[in-house]
Amino acid sequence: MSFDAATLTAFTLGAVVIVLLPGANSLYVATMALRGGRGPGFRAMLGVFLGDAILMVLAVLSAQALSANPVVYTVLMWAGALYLGWLALGLVRSAIARVRAKLRRAPEPQPTESPISPPTAPNPIIAQPRLRPFRTALVTSLLNPKAILFLASFFLQFIDPASPTPLGDVLVLMLILEGLSGLYLTTLVLVGARIGRRVHPHGWLAIIGTLVAALGFIVLAVRVVLP
Repeated sequence: MSFDAATLTAFTLGAVVIVLLPGANSLYVATMALRGGRGPGFRAMLGVFLGDAILMVLAVLSAQALSANPVVYTVLMWAGALYLGWLALGLVRSAIARVRAKLRRAPEPQPTESPISPPTAPNPIIAQPRLRPFRTALVTSLLNPKAILFLASFFLQFIDPASPTPLGDVLVLMLILEGLSGLYLTTLVLVGARIGRRVHPHGWLAIIGTLVAALGFIVLAVRVVLP
């Protein structure tokens, strides 16, 4: 490792800002913890970890090529926005299904394992998730081209091409960023799961929370395509 204390401190402070910025990853992890508890929340967090690691590697290796190719960037940008919109639509459908069931005083729908088939799930997102939160969080993280470019511009400030240990330097930076992200997302999962246990999964508060989460995904989707 070729970093001095000042460089590591500067990177760590910048990484804290990056981690605390609201985004689709943290919103999805918090929502899964609220609706499914610690298990789904932590599985979503692992998906974010893997996605972030892949993005950081891509940022270092190919960010300049991506930014120089407007067609590829545009395709990735719209794919990410459409995926976020798709998640928001699933949440809205879930909330509508529960409102209709309450108005009819009908039994709640039976559980499924799919976070994108909400009319059959007993809570606003997913009933007994296993791998779904991990895969959804991974795709959400990867379909974010602006994150690739942002991480590239941030990472490249701290990587010296003439360093005798360039791979070691990248690994250290990745560990710092993933460690900070882990602390933040773990807090979201624990707090979200605790709040979720106190909120009735079929009550009006849960329905309103689902619509708020859907609105959050829509806002993020709009931000992805805006210049």
